[in-house]
Order: sequence, then structure tokens, then C-alpha cells
Amino acid sequence: MSSSILSELSIEALLHRVREGEQGAWEELLRRSQSDLDRWAARRIGRSPPGGIRPSDVAQEAALGAFQRFASFRGTAEGEWRVWLEQVLHSRWVDMLRKAGSQKRDDGGALPLDSSEAQGLPAPQRSPSQVSSHQEEWRRLLTHFYELPDAQREALSLYYLQDSTVGGIAQRLGRSKEAVESLLQRGLRALRARMEGTAEEESEENPDAVLSRNRVDAALAAYFRRREEGRPLEPEAFAAGYPECAEELRGLLHWLEKLRALQPSASS
Repeated sequence: MSSSILSELSIEALLHRVREGEQGAWEELLRRSQSDLDRWAARRIGRSPPGGIRPSDVAQEAALGAFQRFASFRGTAEGEWRVWLEQVLHSRWVDMLRKAGSQKRDDGGALPLDSSEAQGLPAPQRSPSQVSSHQEEWRRLLTHFYELPDAQREALSLYYLQDSTVGGIAQRLGRSKEAVESLLQRGLRALRARMEGTAEEESEENPDAVLSRNRVDAALAAYFRRREEGRPLEPEAFAAGYPECAEELRGLLHWLEKLRALQPSASS
């Protein structure tokens, strides 16, 4: 469904479309809820942000939390959605405060903010346009991940967000390890294609495309094995080790790292 038609739907209708996995519905629901998230976040932080936490950080964490927990939301009305979403934001806000306090206690060697040395350091701030662009990418990533076929999304979620092994996922889903690797490979390829606005797969009749895909799949299988063995994995260096498919592999690993950023904290 086009974005213009989705923008005319009620929140209730959008909730239904999200549950149906309709393309663009989750992104529209988040876009429609952004002003509430921003307002609630600003109200909690006030004029003295603790630990350098920005309202945009809290709003983004809440959007992520809503994505991760949406399956537990049973409401159908707009009021129920807004109450639940604010509860998610509050939970993430409390978690961020806890982490900020812990970091402060562990940062005994840090410079006092009012010291002359600290005053001379550049502040790691982002411009409003950078924050907006970052939030938009997060919304798109959440949307496209949510819209993947169920089996691909579940395999990716178990592997990258819950740190399950290929063998563990195979046992849980009742599939072979090879089938799970295929789900992970196809899911990553589909996610990259959707984020970059390209065709997901070239024709099976194209021998060059088939050969390239097979090379990438073999490299990804090696990546999975190394990751489960706990061996160091730096995406750029790993891709360089496969020069015949390095560009394609590099692109997939880029979105893999973005996907891993969705991993909830242990206290979530």
C-alpha cells in the first residue's frame, strides 16, 4: 500500500496492518507517534539532562523498545497504543538513567566537566539534521526488518538479537543447519536490498549472478562459523579476505552491524 494511503488510516487501522505485516505500516505508525515520543522524552529530561542524555536518544530507545516488544501488545485502540508506548518509553528512560549512573560510578578517571582540561575538549554533539537523519534510518531499518518473511525474521532475530547458535535455531525451528544458514543469508540479502532500494535477487537464469551469490553465501557461512567460535570478526577485514565477492559481502555485513545495534540490553 502506498504511503499516501497509509497516512490517511487511523491508528487502529495501522495497528491492524502492522500485525498483518503490511509494507510501510510500521514506519507510518512510528512516524505518526514521533511527536508523542519527543514530547514525553523532553518532559522527563527537563532542562538538566542527566548523563548527557538527549530527548532524541530517549525517543529513539522507546521506538526500538516498541519494535522489540510489539508482539506483547494486545491493544487495538489508539488510546491503548499511546498508553503502552509511553510505558515503553518510561521503561527505557529508567534503564538509561541506571546505565548513566553506573557509568558515572565506573568513570573515576574521567575529567570533571567544569575542569579546564575538559572545557578544551570538543563536545560530541550532532546537528538537528544529523539526529533527524539517524532517526529516519532507524525507522526504516525497524520497518524493513519487521516486514521480512516470518522465517527469515525469526532466524535473524534469534541469531543476531538473542545470540542463539545456528544449531540452536535449527533445533528450535525443526530445520537443518543448512536451512537456517540459508534463512540468515536470504534475510540479510533482502534487508540490504530494501534499505538500499534495489532488487532483492537477480534472475536464477543468470549464471554470473548465481555464481556471485554462491560465493557470498559461502563467505557468510564461514562468517557464521567464526562468530560462533568466538573468533575476532572485523567486517571490513573479513570482506577483504574474499576479493571475488568483497563488495557484495561488505554491503551485507554493513547492514548486519546495523541490525546488531537493535540487540536489547540484558536488563531490557
